[in-house]
Amino acid sequence: MATRIILTRHGQTIWNIEGRVQGSLDSPLTEKGILQARSLAVRLRDEDIDYIYSSDSCRAIGTAEEIRCELGLETVHTNPALREFAFGEWEGLIWQDLRIANPEVFKIWDSDPHLVTTPGGENMGLVMERSWKFLQQIVASYPDETVCIVTHGLTLKMLVTKALGFEVHEWAKTPWQHNTALNIFEIVGNQWIPILVGDCKHLEESGLI
Repeated sequence: MATRIILTRHGQTIWNIEGRVQGSLDSPLTEKGILQARSLAVRLRDEDIDYIYSSDSCRAIGTAEEIRCELGLETVHTNPALREFAFGEWEGLIWQDLRIANPEVFKIWDSDPHLVTTPGGENMGLVMERSWKFLQQIVASYPDETVCIVTHGLTLKMLVTKALGFEVHEWAKTPWQHNTALNIFEIVGNQWIPILVGDCKHLEESGLI
């Protein structure tokens, strides 16, 4: 027996389409985002999930609820440790506008984003630390069970990076996490064994990528 951790990202949101910085702010799932979540939920039917945890952001909870309903589980547990990278003063603004206004910052962000602390916000190291600490608590609390975690793009990328044995500055070694991308790990002792990483088969088959 081994603890299994299923890691995924929320479905597409309105701000994803608009190119706005979300972070700790929120925007609702689009119709496509809801369909992505439902497609993932159907795919997870046979994974014997015992518990679902989600960021306390509405877009993540909405995605987790689609999974919960499909699987007939009792509740979605939420925790702020699973929130997205806090972008501080950037939140709610258009990414392209920020690039134009802050060319020197984005020159670093595009090559070494782990070196950037956003104004009033976080950096990748802090996000990895808080989310990984919580994930370790989940593993310790649910031995030999399967737990599904719904989080956000950058937070998910940090968790997958750490689970694969890489450090924050090695973020580029792991795939970008599309909306509802699927990652499955089995944990034996202190070893995280990847079963799936960044998989989007359910989206490709349903034309929702």
